[in-house]
Amino acid sequence: MNDILIDFSKVHQIQLFGITILEPSTVLSSLMMTAVCIYAFFQLNRLGRAHRMYKQIQYFFLFMAIATAIGGVLGHGFLYLTGMRGKIPGWFSSMIAVALFERAAIWHIKPLLHRRNGLILGWLNYLELLIFFALTFFTLDFRVVEVHAFYGLFLMLFMIEIYVYKKKKDPGSKNIFIATLMGALAAGCHALKFSFGPWFNYNDIAHIPMSLSIWFYYQGARHMTYYGEEMIVPEEVAAGERGV
Repeated sequence: MNDILIDFSKVHQIQLFGITILEPSTVLSSLMMTAVCIYAFFQLNRLGRAHRMYKQIQYFFLFMAIATAIGGVLGHGFLYLTGMRGKIPGWFSSMIAVALFERAAIWHIKPLLHRRNGLILGWLNYLELLIFFALTFFTLDFRVVEVHAFYGLFLMLFMIEIYVYKKKKDPGSKNIFIATLMGALAAGCHALKFSFGPWFNYNDIAHIPMSLSIWFYYQGARHMTYYGEEMIVPEEVAAGERGV
């Protein structure tokens, strides 16, 4: 495994009760995403939908909450204690989250496909996660995590929802389209290293559209309809969402 040397004296930091916290603004913006994820997780849990498609989306938010919390605290705030290996739990959690939403999308499209094609997509989901886990562990390169997010959320989730929307005009799909746009904006900010200085850098800026992306994924999850034998009709969905 690669060891990457970092000069922590050049990283902006604060002292809080005698404890050094690196990149405090990034810690806070990461925890902002965590808060949105936790809200989405509990709100979706209140709907009580039993089918695994909905459960997998719900756990997408749980694992993304874990990823952003660990990523902010260990991957940034206390990186001087953990080193680059401290980023691995957050990265792995985020990849599990992406794979879960991707798998939910596969359930969304399965009733509209030949059974064999649905099975192929399901096995690709497992294989993809194993490959990207290995690449991330041995390279310690965040670009691998970004490529996985692009594959899972754009090449799979987004494209699947385009197909579903063409077939069924699913209202949840429209929110996922907006979420994808927000995610692309976040990725662009991060890739271009667009910053207003060390205290509001490209990580912090990217976390704003990422939070919006998570919010629209939540809206998509609320309004998605399963089209298989256990279909939830719009009236039942609406009844379950009253007061949310």
